Amino acid sequence: MLRNARLWITLVCAVGLAAVACDQGSIKGSGDGTIGKGDGAGGDGGGSDAVSKPVCVGGTDKDGDGYGLGCPAGPDCDDDNPLVYPGAKEICDNVDNNCDGQADEGVKNACGSCTPGCDTLGDKPFPIDPNDPNIRKADGVGLDPNGDIVLDKSKVDFNYMWIANTDDRGRGTVSKIDTINLKEVARYFTVTCNSTSAAGCVDLHGQPIDKAFAHKPSRTAVDVNFDVWVANRAFSGQPSATKIANDIKDCIDRDKNGTIETSKDHNNDGKIEVDCNNDGVPDNASTVCSGAFAGSPPEFIGDDDECILFTVNYSDVNSYGRSICLGGGFEGVASHAWVGTYNRTTNRFYKIHGKSGKLDGPYDLGAGMHVYGCVVDSSNILWAADLAGQLTFLNTLNPSQVGPVFKSDVGPTTNFYGIAIDGNSHVWLGGWSTNHTYRYKPNRTGFATLHQGKWSAFKNPTAAGRSRGIAADNRGKVWVAINEGYIWRIDQALGDGLHDLSADTNFWQVTGSSVIGVGVDFKGNVWGVSHDNNVASRLDVDGVGNVVQPATGQSKTVAVGTNPYTYSDFTGFGLKNFTRPEGTYIYAFQPCKDKRAKWDQVTWDADTPNGTTVSVRVRSGDSPANMGQWFGPYNTSPAKLDIGASPKLQPNPSNILEVEFILRSPDKASTPVLKAFHVSYACEGSIG
Repeated sequence: MLRNARLWITLVCAVGLAAVACDQGSIKGSGDGTIGKGDGAGGDGGGSDAVSKPVCVGGTDKDGDGYGLGCPAGPDCDDDNPLVYPGAKEICDNVDNNCDGQADEGVKNACGSCTPGCDTLGDKPFPIDPNDPNIRKADGVGLDPNGDIVLDKSKVDFNYMWIANTDDRGRGTVSKIDTINLKEVARYFTVTCNSTSAAGCVDLHGQPIDKAFAHKPSRTAVDVNFDVWVANRAFSGQPSATKIANDIKDCIDRDKNGTIETSKDHNNDGKIEVDCNNDGVPDNASTVCSGAFAGSPPEFIGDDDECILFTVNYSDVNSYGRSICLGGGFEGVASHAWVGTYNRTTNRFYKIHGKSGKLDGPYDLGAGMHVYGCVVDSSNILWAADLAGQLTFLNTLNPSQVGPVFKSDVGPTTNFYGIAIDGNSHVWLGGWSTNHTYRYKPNRTGFATLHQGKWSAFKNPTAAGRSRGIAADNRGKVWVAINEGYIWRIDQALGDGLHDLSADTNFWQVTGSSVIGVGVDFKGNVWGVSHDNNVASRLDVDGVGNVVQPATGQSKTVAVGTNPYTYSDFTGFGLKNFTRPEGTYIYAFQPCKDKRAKWDQVTWDADTPNGTTVSVRVRSGDSPANMGQWFGPYNTSPAKLDIGASPKLQPNPSNILEVEFILRSPDKASTPVLKAFHVSYACEGSIG
């Protein structure tokens, strides 16, 4: 049962063959997981009269209830049923017993019907307690002072980042890094074959992949489910994007052996060994390790890795797939990837559907635009920057709607590099040749005015150097990767216009040179990625955005693959906080002990201001390891699971029901509020 919760259960029972209301008292949870005794007074269960029956004299009373045609008490609405007459007690029998024009008012059971044995579980609030075994997930949500569930980004429980290693093992790899324990926990190739049959190695849509080619991955983007997308530049070759699963439950058992073969740090030394038999060839699932790794399975399994979900080729050979960003999607529904090309007369984007991998496009941009990076904001607008200091945009909901190509009117003309969105939906851009960093505030009157906003330029500290990657946090700070080996901090609230920050000292050295990438993890710490030194470094930051002293950027490091070249949203922080603010709460119900429950419906009460939403998904099964598919999302209460549902929940009955609440907001300033929710069910059958 629930821990530390105010649990209410309403009971309805049956007598004989007729469903009638019995004890409708409230049964409270004791706070220790037990159920106390009811304290309410129930009805007599027999459908007795609410008033004394009159005697009919001089009229026609066929059923003997005192009412009928010509009777002094008045007419009867059904003179063939002695339980139906004006003033009779309403019982739950799908009949209007008291002749008021309504059937079963006030006496339906917790399921809103007359089904015997229906109970309801509910709570206000459910606990956010990591020790409660029934909480399957509480990600990005917390409790407000009223005890209601709200969005709380400090509660996001994801502590990994994905670093693209552009020259690793000839082809290119991506490293999965534990941001708390400072360890590499997995490494993957950045292309995978959808088939190795007579067609050879092909992508998801049957287009050829050259596995031996240098695919040169350079950008990663983490979606709402924390899976990663990797963009492969493939200079002089075929650009592509690959999706890799974060959770082993989402991997694909391609060889049908009942086990997922995937990369793992088996010896827990914090680094993935790619060649455990020292033969000069990257390992695969059949590699027999030797030497110091003898007797251990390979930690890197190359093309046999079943967590590399699919690869999609896009555009033409030698078009340079430099950019990738994510839009759309929410918990349980994958984000869509937007991939842009660089080396074309007419630059363009493609959309790759998050779940199916379907490829849409191309969507051409304005002349002379060569996309180097992109980001999607909370209004579904994709912003694209290029090395020539140009910016443009398109509507991801209607991608044929494309804005003009334009430049900053503040500061020197520059080469844009990294691009990010902050919590105010302002666009930040790393400069390059002119030692400036830029901010653009769109004019959001309408799509046609987006390019008529305000530019600002910030001159980099002279002692630091040139800016490259850029990332915003939720404390009002922007963090800039400085090529010469530093991370620089800028206040988001600085006014519009040109700012000379050349004397600023708010920058900190990290390990290595050519620091291309910067990212914020979900603990609020900031990472720098050194291309030349094959390392990622963590700068510890406190809750208000101050670097913890002494600075840790040279002492807290993780070794990755060869030449990491990542400066996009490689933690997912930007997507979760600024593009799609979202939180998820999953609770598991198992009320019937040694019997299955017939699940009826889920109801909830929520406030959804300013475009925020609360939606529900459910799934059922007889054990945590054997749950069915998710049903939903349901956007309005109640979510019917059985009678009146289309489709009906399957399996039903079952031992367990998991209910997932998804809270979303269009911006960081507002949150939906989940105030109460209930699950209606009836125990029946035995678990086999």
